[in-house]
Amino acid sequence: MTEVGSSTDLRRENHLLELRNIHKSFSSVEVLKGVDFDLRQGEIHALIGHNGAGKSTLIKVVSGLYPDYSGSIAINSKSVDLRTPHAAADNQIAVIYQDFALVPEFTVAENIALGREPGRLGGFLLPHGDLRRRSEREIAEFELDVPLDTPVRHLGVAGKQMTEIAKALARRARVLIMDEPTARLAPHERTRLFEIMRRLAASGVGIIYVSHFLDEIKEVTDRVTVLRDGAVVASAATESMDIEDMARLLTGDEKTMVSAARPVADKCQERSIGKAILELIDFSVHGRPPANLALAPGEIVGVAGLVGSGRTSLARAILGDIAASGTLRIDGEAIGKITPGRAARYGIAMVPEDRKLTGLALQASIASNMELTALGTYLGYWGLVRRDLACHVIEDAIDRFRILPKDPGRPVGHLSGGNAQKVLMARAALAKPKVLLLDQPTAGVDIGAKSETHRQIRALAETGTAVLLISDDLDELLSLSDRIAVMTEGALGAVVDTTNFNRSTLLAAISQNVEKCRARAD
Repeated sequence: MTEVGSSTDLRRENHLLELRNIHKSFSSVEVLKGVDFDLRQGEIHALIGHNGAGKSTLIKVVSGLYPDYSGSIAINSKSVDLRTPHAAADNQIAVIYQDFALVPEFTVAENIALGREPGRLGGFLLPHGDLRRRSEREIAEFELDVPLDTPVRHLGVAGKQMTEIAKALARRARVLIMDEPTARLAPHERTRLFEIMRRLAASGVGIIYVSHFLDEIKEVTDRVTVLRDGAVVASAATESMDIEDMARLLTGDEKTMVSAARPVADKCQERSIGKAILELIDFSVHGRPPANLALAPGEIVGVAGLVGSGRTSLARAILGDIAASGTLRIDGEAIGKITPGRAARYGIAMVPEDRKLTGLALQASIASNMELTALGTYLGYWGLVRRDLACHVIEDAIDRFRILPKDPGRPVGHLSGGNAQKVLMARAALAKPKVLLLDQPTAGVDIGAKSETHRQIRALAETGTAVLLISDDLDELLSLSDRIAVMTEGALGAVVDTTNFNRSTLLAAISQNVEKCRARAD
């Protein structure tokens, strides 16, 4: 293991959390192989690694979810047993997981107070006014902007993420673990989060920050520890590493490329873009301004915008998941009332933003999830599944998308977030869609998986699939899209050639009317 920094004695002096020789296995598979990790008081320490490297398992050991670990854990040099979530909470450890742990029917204020509800008459009465006022004081202290009286089920993904952050901070954590907290946040939300993190670190809180965004790691963290195949391969001061160093350590490959982007000027030369396969004519969602859009076979059109700008609603309306007015045409044929079933028959598929809630059947196997959208076409025949063909294409897709572990029978709910996302992408590809709607397709995946996903998106486009790409990742939009439209307050702007944008001009276009968009999102 590589360690760069001050002397060992000085490092140990301010240790807040120490993990020594941590092992964890599932059946006969060893996932953590003697991991050493430490967190200092007031430090933001990045924990990075590919999907399946052991990051989530290590986090769950610290949070008390995996009691059968071996090794030692100390807080402030005092040995502790973190065998239950209650033990972790008693030691002021809080975790913001990549997949939300919120009660949808409760308001934001009630979720923030969950487990710490104020009571009267021996706890038999729950004073909601007191609860709300306390939650309001807590979020005001951290300068968070969340709608306290709104049920969580009415929030978008970013709103839920900010609620999780508020919930964790309100517990006065000394050790705060953030698992991909920015994966679905817009740029201005990320900036606010980083400001909060720096204030917390300045107050003495130690933060373990898990992210696949290496530029964010470079910007906000003090130290980086790299996991690969369940073992620590490096631990160093962030300032001593550049993004290329981190990428090489993640993969162990000296030739690893940080970006899989291709030259913008070459895009239109690579694909011949012809007559529109998808057309929206005065297509309006929830009474918002009508959208007009045309996608040609093999074309990738990016949609940029702030959280709450209406991008996801537009995609869901195209899929028939929510009602819309106006005209939608596929191959020149106007479709009347669109439903998800009819959309699938016309060749429309979607990778949704929230894979856990709306994307995957978590208790079902990888194979069952993958074959769902293709059963109505080439994998099914008169109601019967073509099992031999299904097994072949599923195994091929697991290899193509590098899904780990390579076990078609494994429940999707047991996968890491990044591998679950790859199952969604593979399922969409197996459907052989005419139109593919992608909503944050690489949120929460590592740099290698992101590069592979980009290759798969391009491969689908090259076979003639029209792609509508919604992403908060500006580099992703610029590298993949042939044309880009900016959405503001539900209004879809002109769709223009990507060569008209660079990162700065695209960010400037997105940032227009920020305050109005934020008010609408709230």
